[in-house]
Formats: sequence, C-alpha cells, structure tokens
Amino acid sequence: MTILEMIKNKIFKRGAVKVTAPSDRDTFINNEGDLTKQRLEEYNIWYEGDGDELLNYYTKENVIDYNYEPFYSRNKKNYFWAISSTEADIKRTHSGMPRNIIDTLVSIMKFPIINAGRLDTKDNAVTNNLKKIIEDCDLEGLYQQEQMPLTLVEGWGCYKINWDIDESDYPSISYYRAKDVDFVYKNNRIIGVIFKDYYTEGNSTYMLVESRRLEVIDHQRVLVIENELFEMQSKEQVVKVPLDRLKQLESTPERIEIGPVGAKCLLAVPTIFFKNTSEKGGYGRSIFTGKLDLFDDLDQCLSQSSNSVRKSTPVEYFNSEYLERGADGLPKQPHAYDRKYSVYEGQRDSNGGVTGDPVTVTQPQIDFSKYSNEAISIMLHIINGIVSPATLGIDIAKKDNAEAQREKEKVTIFTRNAILGIEGKILKSLCNQLLIAYEFMHDGKITVSDYDISVKFSEFADESFETKLEKLGAAFGGENMSEKMYMNKLYGDTLNEREYEEELEWLKEHHTQVQDQAMLGATGGGANVMGMLGKDQDAPKSKEDLDDIM
Repeated sequence: MTILEMIKNKIFKRGAVKVTAPSDRDTFINNEGDLTKQRLEEYNIWYEGDGDELLNYYTKENVIDYNYEPFYSRNKKNYFWAISSTEADIKRTHSGMPRNIIDTLVSIMKFPIINAGRLDTKDNAVTNNLKKIIEDCDLEGLYQQEQMPLTLVEGWGCYKINWDIDESDYPSISYYRAKDVDFVYKNNRIIGVIFKDYYTEGNSTYMLVESRRLEVIDHQRVLVIENELFEMQSKEQVVKVPLDRLKQLESTPERIEIGPVGAKCLLAVPTIFFKNTSEKGGYGRSIFTGKLDLFDDLDQCLSQSSNSVRKSTPVEYFNSEYLERGADGLPKQPHAYDRKYSVYEGQRDSNGGVTGDPVTVTQPQIDFSKYSNEAISIMLHIINGIVSPATLGIDIAKKDNAEAQREKEKVTIFTRNAILGIEGKILKSLCNQLLIAYEFMHDGKITVSDYDISVKFSEFADESFETKLEKLGAAFGGENMSEKMYMNKLYGDTLNEREYEEELEWLKEHHTQVQDQAMLGATGGGANVMGMLGKDQDAPKSKEDLDDIM
C-alpha cells in the first residue's frame, strides 16, 4: 500500500476507498500514477515554451520513459519532437502557442474586487481586515502568476492557508501544484486534502505529508491537521521518521484540532476548472487536453519551413583556381552563414589558363506558402473552442466586417465566463476561510463560519479605456444607466474622492444641458435655430417667420 492510499484510508476511517469501476482503458497501462505524473510534466514543458526543454524532455521520454508504457505511448513515440531528438543537425522551431493561449486568457481575467462582511452586521471592519490579509498575502500576485495559469495548464491545484504569529499578524497562502496535492472524495465532495513537501539534508531526501480532514468529535465538526515525515530511500521505498529529524520541523505538531468549523472549512481550497472523467481520483482536466498532437504538428510545420528557408539559400560554386591557399597548399573555403560550397576544377585552355566563371550561383525554388497556410490551419484547430484568433492577435480574415469579428470574439467571452464562474466560487471560499483563520489566530476560537463575501470581476474582457468609453458611452447616452454607475464602471478606483466628485458634478451638469437641448429640439428646435442666427435684428420674431426660413 502506498503512502497516499494509507492516508486516504485514514481519512475515510475504513479499510476500503471507493474508486471508479475497472475499465478496458487500463488494459495497456502499467501504472496509472506514473502516467499522470508524466502527463503533468509534459503539459508544463509545453507551457514553459523553451525549445531546449522540449527537446530534452522528449529525448528522455524516447530513451527511458516510453519503454515503461510501450503500448500506451505508441503515438507519442512518433511526435516530431521525439523523432527529431535522435538527429543532431536540424533546427527545431517552437511556436510558443501554448504559453500564448494561457497568458492571454489570464490577462483578460484580471483580479476581482473582493468585499466581505458578517452576515448579521453591516460593519466594514471585516472588509478592511480582508483587504489587509489579501495585501499581506499578495493574493493578487499568487492568483495571476501561479493559481490561474497553473490550474489551466495542469488541471488542478490547491490553495493552502497557514499562519505563524511570529511572522505576521495575518494568515498566509501557498499554492500547491497538481503533483504536490491529492484530494479525497466522498459523495462528490472533497472531504480531505493531502499536501506534499520535499526536503533534502545531506544525501537524504524527505517528504512531509500533511493531511487535512473533518472529523466529528464530541458531536462537533472539527478540522484535523496531521503531519507525517517520510525518508525516501528509493523511488518505491519510504520509511516514516520523527518530525524532529529535520531541524526546521522540530516545532511542527503531529496533530492539530480546530473547531468547531463549518462543513467546508479545510483551510484549503481546491482549484479545478474542468472535470476529467477519464482520470482516477477526481482530478481536473488541463486546457491542453487533446491539443498536444496539434502543438507538435505546428512545431513540425514551422521547423520544416525554417529548414526550407535555410536550404533555399543560394549555393555558390567556386572555381578552386581562384581560392586562397592555406599552408597545406589546399584551397581555403569561404565562410558565410550556413552555406554549402562546392569546388570544381576548371578546364585548361591551350595556353594553360582556366576556363569557366570564377563563381557560379544556384538557388532552389521552394513553395513557402504551403507551410504558412498549413501553420494557420493548425493554429485554428488548436484554438478551436478556447479563444478566437483575434484575441491572440492572429489576423486571418481581413475581409470580415465588424459584426463577424465580434461573433468570433464570443468564443473567448464564453471561455472567460465559464472559468470566472468557477473562479468566483474558489475565491469566495478562500476569503471566507482566510477570515476564519484570522479569527482563530488572534482569539483561539471560531465564532463565525460564514462571511458575506462578494467577488466582482470586470464585465470587460478588454480593459482598455477606449473600449470602456465606447461601450459605456452608448449605454449612458441611451439613458440605460445613471451618472454614478457610469463613473464607477468607467474609472473604477483610479480617481480619488475629490476627483471623483468633480468629475461627477461636471457629468451631471453636462448631461442636464444635453437633455435640455434635446427637449427643446423635440418641441420645434426654434431655440437652436435662433441661437445659430444670433440676437440681431434679422432674427425671426414668430413661428411663421421661422417656418419661412425653414
């Protein structure tokens, strides 16, 4: 039994853990766990966007790891990156498309505005505490740099809440990647979370396993946190050792009980955007699922194009009689960028001179358009169902009108809304538990298990001021929102209180003038015409005179 299985049994408090039914899918799989780790590493390598890392990974996989799953990995053995890893004299070009997709999605999902308050009060102190906690933990940076991109790439991860009164007055947050966290499910709920941390001391490697679960003790729901340390003697063999084996863990307790707590208070928040029904253990699904074959095809196409350009470089044939000689008496070859030189002996004439041109240049004709067209076709297949080409800055339909472009942008909007709908729940749960941890840190007890958390993401996928001005101006001009709502959505919190009031006052005054002019225009427009003519003696004196002018 593995460590993970042992801890899951402990969390379940019984001898058997419920799993999915056996499937024929497992017929040619030797080790499901190793396969999952391999897949996670592969997703991360593609996201890294480094050609050398890709080549190194597929060289290792081709030589070592694919031999452990010879049947399951048959297709990957034929990847461009895997096959080309055995060749030394070709240039491989990586598109960077996987990272472009993730970074673009994250950039249009800005950190939201978060507020909080106790459900039974209207006190702003809770919101102020939460804002200080968020700032102290740098939750915004963690959200944008780790949680959001890594959850999209790997499929799952977990926020972990800790506290140390010696370090800070506020709880801290860590984000655990997919390979370092496991979940225990019961009735489609996560009832336990297992975190793994690794340490090295001398020649030994240790793994600290922290499990968090809810137990009912004395008729109260209690959060139980347990820490266990294992020395990893080999990949397959581990031995449990005392926590004080490592100096930095001397003060770490083996068991902590916190309670009573709410039904969802693990002081840990799993992050899963898409469910993966084919994986055991309830893991999430990467946004790269089903796209790696296409990523490899795109790199192959770009590499072929790059190598074709190199091969299309003019080839120069030099008459050896005209080349400079070295100390050994042989002709010196001219040096130029990756050019292949062919030397030929010229024919001698009757006077002993050399016939023929000193240099002959040839250049092959290669159709490069087929590579660029193929690359665009592959890119469209890659982003299908995720983002629109325009979001990534890919201009493939110059003849499309504005309406057609907006329709294509809906793909990005749908993806964004689906992700933010789940992310809003994740951040609500996280902020609620941060406030619970904050109270426990300072009071040693928990009196509130549920706070009124609001998470508001921007309605705009494009956060530029020009886009806001265009969209909000149309709504405001059509009398579909108030001055205050217009100001709040247009400027957000970028104005101080004085600037906000001045701008609001100007907007109200200007809006009133526009409404008055529109009303006068609707009653005949005489005032506008009179204003245009001025107050001279030729101005119309009556409606009849005005009608004559019109």
